[in-house]
Amino acid sequence: MRESISLHIENLAIKAIIGVLPEERLKAQNIIVEAHITYEYDNTHDYLNYAHICEYITQCLQNGTYELLESALTDIANKLKKHFACITHLTLCIKKPDILAPCVVGASISREFT
Repeated sequence: MRESISLHIENLAIKAIIGVLPEERLKAQNIIVEAHITYEYDNTHDYLNYAHICEYITQCLQNGTYELLESALTDIANKLKKHFACITHLTLCIKKPDILAPCVVGASISREFT
């Protein structure tokens, strides 16, 4: 029997260079990633390893040259689907907790794959 399983990754803390401001391009800043990933599971050895997903997202952000959160989200969503083909739906959120003193800012993307 196949079931849809959702993995939830919360508060994945990463240091990465992302942003358009000159000071954001010089030094890695704190980034928080949230991910909700749904995939088809059939009770076999075919499962998604959340540790591998965390490592993959971290690699993408640390190796990327993103200026906009939107660009990072789009690219990472595409790469996750390509690398983990069984994903059927994902929602990603990237937050920048230190960029504005009175708040945490971020952006998110949701994708349905058929």
